[in-house]
Amino acid sequence: MANTAAWIAGAGQGLSWGALFANADINASDAGNGLGNTHTVLSSQGDITNGTALDIYMDVSYRFTIASNTIAAGANIAFWLYLLNQDATAYGDNQFTAGTAAALTPSMPPVATMPIPAVASTTNIYGTIQGIVLPPGIFRMALQNNCGFAFSNTLGSQAVKYRTYKVNLNS
Repeated sequence: MANTAAWIAGAGQGLSWGALFANADINASDAGNGLGNTHTVLSSQGDITNGTALDIYMDVSYRFTIASNTIAAGANIAFWLYLLNQDATAYGDNQFTAGTAAALTPSMPPVATMPIPAVASTTNIYGTIQGIVLPPGIFRMALQNNCGFAFSNTLGSQAVKYRTYKVNLNS
């Protein structure tokens, strides 16, 4: 009998979409304005604990709103995985405080960068990134807005969610 592989729901978040970032992280992270262009925010939603679940993959789905503008070529949204360090207090390069945006770029490569199509007069930015490889242990995510404009600060107009899964090998 041949071996087969099948996707199965993760033991952590699983296949139901759950919040990856708190609304306040994106809506009011820059002194009452939405997340500014070239600004990065570390999630304050809470730790993702993948020490027992040992999920392998994560999908991220997002929706951002901006004032009606034309998106230029090269615009993108970038995501970083920020592992909890051995001191159990600092995440990644320790440049960010959860929920507070900064005009900084993390010192490590992003785990995913999603290009935004260059379009005229758009107000909504949507995307889904599939198959981000997860480490074992505790981490949070960071995101950087590189769309050319600040996100709207209208409560509920932004959402970043995730789900987790793994592969089941049957013989």
